[in-house]
Amino acid sequence: MKRLVIYNIMAMILSLVMVMCTELPHSQTPVDKDPPLSLNNIRIESLPGGAKITYDVANEEDISYVKAEYTYKGEKKIVRSSIFNNFLKIEGLGSVEPVEVTLYVIDHSENSSVGITTVFTPDTPPVETIFESLEISQMFGGPYVTFDNATETEVGVTLFVIDSDGVMHERETHYSKEKQGEITFRGYNPIEYHFAVHITDKWGNVSRTKDAVITPLFERDLDKTKFLAVELPGDNTTVFWTFDITQIWDGDDDTFWVTQSGFGPYPQYFTIDVGVVVRFSRFRVRARTNQYYCDNVPKTFEVWGAADYKKGKPETYWTGDEWKTDGDWEMLGDYELNRPSGNTEEICGPTGVDKEEAVKGFMYNIPANKKVLRYVRFIVKTSWTEGGTEIRLGELNFYGDDGSSYIE
Repeated sequence: MKRLVIYNIMAMILSLVMVMCTELPHSQTPVDKDPPLSLNNIRIESLPGGAKITYDVANEEDISYVKAEYTYKGEKKIVRSSIFNNFLKIEGLGSVEPVEVTLYVIDHSENSSVGITTVFTPDTPPVETIFESLEISQMFGGPYVTFDNATETEVGVTLFVIDSDGVMHERETHYSKEKQGEITFRGYNPIEYHFAVHITDKWGNVSRTKDAVITPLFERDLDKTKFLAVELPGDNTTVFWTFDITQIWDGDDDTFWVTQSGFGPYPQYFTIDVGVVVRFSRFRVRARTNQYYCDNVPKTFEVWGAADYKKGKPETYWTGDEWKTDGDWEMLGDYELNRPSGNTEEICGPTGVDKEEAVKGFMYNIPANKKVLRYVRFIVKTSWTEGGTEIRLGELNFYGDDGSSYIE
């Protein structure tokens, strides 16, 4: 009896194995060999460096995607588009020359329709239109490069220094996809350089090269031992525990200033005397470590500067608009501390690029055409804490030409 039971069990197992072995693998073997119908009503819109191809697909149930094949610079290229779209885009072409493209419909069995071949000519690629608008000018610490980027294509701007023998030495590349691109290359002495710049994109296209002979403006990190707090009427100079305002220029990124809670709604003001007259070039803002985008860290703020200011004025003068218009002060900029990721939620412990940028500190340019100034006044308009009433900062650095001599 036991032997019979064992034989029955073995027979059942063998039958199960045979069924498993003969079952067709899911989604691996073609369902059929019938090709789908070709595309129809094809329309082409030329784009900078490519084209948008729109089409109609036959009403068939097992269509998977549409494929475009073309050859560019001797290399075969393939672009695919989901059946849920009625178009595909070809991008990254670096020249304005006719391109022959063949379009196919592919079904779930990977059967291909008969190809439909057409020709398009791309518009001028972004690297070339951007290059046409590119300007190189003098700035503090290095060359200042500006350009128009209407398509908001991410491009690299590469700086070269040309030596006396005409050899180009690559220095660094900055990336941007801003419509109005602005890049300042820093770290160059106030001596004459022969600079050159070209534009690249993610597809490997490279523009022509533009050059300029420039002597960068002198700048230095201002001496923080000369900084003093200026207590103008209405300024928030309060101190929570021992965290006073002087800790934002003590040279230590891990110390910080915290004001008392409940001082009042924004805007809130604070004013600094940098101790010397200076033509400001930029400044660096760093929040308290691990409180980069939270806990009353300023988010939007204005910065104003003055060579001197009127003493003895009442609080209504300093918390209204009169001080802005009486001729002493000029606006240096209207700024925003943004997370590089674009996330706008309050968070104390960021990761990735948000943390990397915050640890370095956020650098803000001041236009080079501003006067020689000594006093800096911040207007904190909002913080990362909704409804906040405090100011929390880690460190401030100011840069510019304070008239000190450059020593090579």
